[in-house]
Amino acid sequence: MNIYQYVSHSADRYPEKTAIICSQQELSFSELMDKVDLVATNLVGQGVCPGDHIALFASNSIDFAVALLAAARIGLVVAPLPVGLKGIALANSLSSTKSQFVIAWYATASRIVEAGLLDRSCIITLGRSLEGCVSFDHLQSSLQGGSSAFDRLDNIPQPDADADFILTLTSGSTGQPKPIVFSQRTKITRAFNATVDYYGLSSDDVFLVSTPLYHSLAQRSLLAPLMIGATVAIMPKFSVSGWLEYVARCRVSFMFSVSSQLKALLPRLQSGDLSSIRCIVSSSATLTQEDKHLLIKALNCSLHECYGASELGVVTDFTVNDKDAPTASVGKPLPIVQVKICSESREELPFGSIGEIACRSETEFKGYFDQPEQTQLAMDSDGYFYTGDLGYMDASGYLYFCGRKKEVIKSGGISIYPADIEAVIARVDGIDQCAAIGVPDAQFGEVIWLAYTVKQSDDVALKALMQAAMNELLDYQLPRRYIKFDQFPKTELGKVLKPQIKQRLLGSSVV
Repeated sequence: MNIYQYVSHSADRYPEKTAIICSQQELSFSELMDKVDLVATNLVGQGVCPGDHIALFASNSIDFAVALLAAARIGLVVAPLPVGLKGIALANSLSSTKSQFVIAWYATASRIVEAGLLDRSCIITLGRSLEGCVSFDHLQSSLQGGSSAFDRLDNIPQPDADADFILTLTSGSTGQPKPIVFSQRTKITRAFNATVDYYGLSSDDVFLVSTPLYHSLAQRSLLAPLMIGATVAIMPKFSVSGWLEYVARCRVSFMFSVSSQLKALLPRLQSGDLSSIRCIVSSSATLTQEDKHLLIKALNCSLHECYGASELGVVTDFTVNDKDAPTASVGKPLPIVQVKICSESREELPFGSIGEIACRSETEFKGYFDQPEQTQLAMDSDGYFYTGDLGYMDASGYLYFCGRKKEVIKSGGISIYPADIEAVIARVDGIDQCAAIGVPDAQFGEVIWLAYTVKQSDDVALKALMQAAMNELLDYQLPRRYIKFDQFPKTELGKVLKPQIKQRLLGSSVV
């Protein structure tokens, strides 16, 4: 079965059950599928054909879900993208995904029209209408072409689940993006084998989506519940108060949550009604040891942490509040995943040796769209994908993440791992976040500069940072300079953008 067929089956079993909650709006499964069929039929009437590429610039909303499921029914290839894209990034995203049609928030649609990137007849607007463009509201409000128009959809066979379905752009869509190709089967396998079955979920659960839906893991949090007849609650945008309200009102039981959100929630968790939550999975970036302990104390549920990559999905997972779990790790590989640690020459390394993390999984991507050479370079002859991340495995099979391969600092011929330095500085009272950066040096090749931010209303004496470093780090790990930032540049998922920090450091007169 494909994704549409799974959700349609849920609608047959639970027609009146709430499928989606977003803000104050709710849709039952039957109402959802009525909208999906109507939009799919009208899209075909607009000239959209199976296999066409369509860019989706939509905020977290029911419209996003309807558009994605309509595309799944027709057999379109969808590129979910941020509504805020502009200029070269916008042009490159449309070009690299070869998008022939667009469903876009009206402001984004206006930018596309003004830049001459697509003809108005190929643009469907969200939020407001735009002259010469069809509005999405119109597509889901009435059947265009009379009752016989439904024949359009009936004449289109159900798509092959192995055909291309999603093009996900790697983070940072400037320059030349590298679209990752997923089939519907990839999404189905990630939903069932790596989520529903792994975490023991059922149609009784309520999933929460609190991150942007153009991200792959958020799409899983949307599609998985709909495919098993559960309910999904979609937050239009994350906020601490909004999260607490959604959890209590919608009786949320399961969620993937990025680590930065959990960190932001820590001061308020005791004040909310969290009694419905059974399982939270932290993703995107590793939690600090301190934050893990605070979350275990505050949450009366199973707290997991996972590690993964867009190309692979979730690779490892473990229950943080399991008293026997090594909380410094990122867990053990899922049953459907094999992991090995490799040298620069791609030879497998023994336990305890740091090298590149390579993985083979049932949930891996199909390749990089229109980039066969890049796809081939990322894989070995045994089908393992090379993540660009560094880590090591212990004898018990737990994986430890050490940082990105390209972030390793080479100083005086020694490889220095930023995570080792950051773990020490992060334990200093008042430190919020820190980043060890390698900057060019004529004598050593690179030296270490330490950028940091402090917690609100706190200040940290430079002497305390230097003392912590002296006490716990080796000579070659000691930062040469310490630079305070008001805040770090981050992605929408809260990942710290180290390249941008480095640019600021090298361009700043204060350092």
